[in-house]
Amino acid sequence: MRDFKQDVKASGYIHRPLPLDSSRSFEKQQLEKEAIAKYRSLTDNFQNWQQRGRGEIKQTEETVTLLSATRYDTWAKGAPEDGDYVNFGEVGAYLPIPREDWSEFTQIKLDIAAECVNVINPNITITLENDGEIKIPDIYNREGTHVINLEGQAKRTYVLDISNLPRDVVTGIRIFTGANGSYMNLQGQLSYTISSLFLEQNQNSTSAKGWKVPSQEIVFSHIGYHPDYSKTAIINSEDFTAATFELKSEDTVIFQGEIQETTTENGTFGVLDFSTVKEPGTYYLQIADMKTPNFQIGAVSTLKADSIWKSLNFIFCERCGCPVHGIHGTCHEDLTVEYKGSLVSFNGGWHDAGDLSQQLVQTAEVTSSLFEAAETVKAQPDLYLRLIEEGEWGIDFILKTRLDEGDRVTSAGITRWTDNRIGTMDDAVPRIHNSPYDNFLITGLLAKIIKSLPRDYAMRAQLLQVVKEDYQYAFAGFKKTGFKHEPIFWEHTYNTSKSLFLATMSWTAALMYQLTAEETYQEQMTEWFDELLTCQEQTGLDLSDGTILKGMFYRDETHKVFQHFNHQAREHLYALAFEEVLTASPKHAKAEKWLEHANEYGDYLDYLGQFTDPYPMYASGIYREDEWQDKESFYRQHLLVDDEAEVSYQEQLKQGIKIGDDLYIKRFPVWFSFRGNNGILLSMGKSAAVLGRLLNRPTLLDKGHQQLQWMVGKNPFGQSMIYGEGYNYPQQYSVSSGELTGEMPVGMQTFGNEDQPYWPQFNNATYKEVWVGVAGKWLSLVAELIKSEKGYQ
Repeated sequence: MRDFKQDVKASGYIHRPLPLDSSRSFEKQQLEKEAIAKYRSLTDNFQNWQQRGRGEIKQTEETVTLLSATRYDTWAKGAPEDGDYVNFGEVGAYLPIPREDWSEFTQIKLDIAAECVNVINPNITITLENDGEIKIPDIYNREGTHVINLEGQAKRTYVLDISNLPRDVVTGIRIFTGANGSYMNLQGQLSYTISSLFLEQNQNSTSAKGWKVPSQEIVFSHIGYHPDYSKTAIINSEDFTAATFELKSEDTVIFQGEIQETTTENGTFGVLDFSTVKEPGTYYLQIADMKTPNFQIGAVSTLKADSIWKSLNFIFCERCGCPVHGIHGTCHEDLTVEYKGSLVSFNGGWHDAGDLSQQLVQTAEVTSSLFEAAETVKAQPDLYLRLIEEGEWGIDFILKTRLDEGDRVTSAGITRWTDNRIGTMDDAVPRIHNSPYDNFLITGLLAKIIKSLPRDYAMRAQLLQVVKEDYQYAFAGFKKTGFKHEPIFWEHTYNTSKSLFLATMSWTAALMYQLTAEETYQEQMTEWFDELLTCQEQTGLDLSDGTILKGMFYRDETHKVFQHFNHQAREHLYALAFEEVLTASPKHAKAEKWLEHANEYGDYLDYLGQFTDPYPMYASGIYREDEWQDKESFYRQHLLVDDEAEVSYQEQLKQGIKIGDDLYIKRFPVWFSFRGNNGILLSMGKSAAVLGRLLNRPTLLDKGHQQLQWMVGKNPFGQSMIYGEGYNYPQQYSVSSGELTGEMPVGMQTFGNEDQPYWPQFNNATYKEVWVGVAGKWLSLVAELIKSEKGYQ
């Protein structure tokens, strides 16, 4: 096993990427465990390959090769004239299939060799087409497509599990790759040769849908358990005849317990509860001959120390405008926009996701999380200083994109490596906006950073000047436009509701008051916070089981549409507003009432924690049956949808749990093109941890811990969603930069309109797309949990 501390040191403490450890990857285990019962070669059909897109294909009786330049001087046919959010085109090969039923086969296996020159992250994409009862690709072009990041250029065998895909009427396979630019704009060549294409029936193919635990497995938290909180693991009770389990350390039995059978809305499970064990150490679970790998019981700072380094590594590897060893050189120097007769550069910060787009708000939130994490690890100077350094890279971007009187360069849609030469055809033009909401949010993020800095920090005075000015620009803009949103839905704050706007403003004002002691901030904080509380359910809704549910927030004071998130998630800002307002004015006449409403919000989070039992995942929230009829709200929450989404909303809701007249709980959000709930869970976990610490409520702190556990193993597939952390982690959609240690995806999705987890090997966007925003939220929640530990100073 690798020496992780030595890897960190050898990387210069993350000044070059950490090495990849594929020894515990999903793909490695997939090959090791396969048991092929039947196979069929598709190589006989190779003479039928058809060329698609740019470049060319070359065929032999046993191979097909994709050939293309890495860039072109024109955009591909059908691309937008300004090149917004496109690469230089694709080269592909299409193999028509005469409407065959492949249901008996569970995987596709193929060999791929590459002879690419100056290509950043050689990869190919496979799309399976089905024209049966369920069509793939789906209407959002997400389902049925998978990217393979090649492990070097030598010929290797790759496997793709199709056991969970509709494949009753297969009409074709498309294999393609993108002309995406080249390393430092050196002349480049794409060359991929595909051979030995097989259909196979693997008797050990894994389930990718539903709540049932994988056969003969124990689902547990790879990232360990805290001594003070619940400790459980989950099995499919039908798989085991034993009535007891053992917790062991170095072959010594530490605890023996009965396997408890439990039945919930999600099925019948066996639960292994060892919550009474509190002694820190390294353990494993055993039932008969079945053992788990090792895990730890210990403090957050111990359990999550490696994950902080890995998250930092992922964020560093996504740097824009900075060479990253082994991945890319200086990039995107030609992202410029004209402003008042001058050019403003937009490279810097971090690439948003698996593509290369750039979002100011995303970078600002990640920046704040880095400083927040740094504040909690001061006892580890190497990690503390490295987090601060990476955070300063983010601050630089926030400042360089700051223009006059609240104007900011906000985003750029780009998914290619450009030539870095200003004025050529591949330039991307960033957007400029003056958004009061963005200005309040970014001001609050910077104010929170300042609050954490030592008094002698070199830039503290300058940052304080910036937030004072930007707060006034935000306030002036708000006085003019009120709760107005950005006009372009690509902005990361497009779905902001009035209540979230108010939570952000009151949180920011509270921080400004703490930094300056100027009463104007306190007055505005109180006014906005009181208005926010009119958006909270305080009377209570009568549910079918007699429960009176309150504490949750609506999108505004009309109480027509509940606040929920389906992609971008800022649930934690409600809890942060409570925390900072009470910190700023602990003796305010309304403070007792504010605490009461904070507790009611905590009660709501506690309520949501039961609907995915025995798994730890928070349910996404409460929904009303007629919410889709509020069209302005609906189409702000859901991007890239058409009228079909209104019908689909109602179908998705009926898959949830009815709790009252026209009221439903959805375990996963109502969503369409944009799917994946890690950001949502981490944001809700942050809310729970903040309120748990603020209100001294251990159950909320426990639930914050559990959202991390869900991401690292304690889910129905026993997989880690952080590459290199825990066990059984799969390749993700990291198409531009390749697999990265610490990468985290958008999150688990659902299939169609269902309300159960779906996690296929297929790694298309958005659900398996790596996303720095998730890493930022991970760091923020970990930092919050460290703060809550007993004795933490």
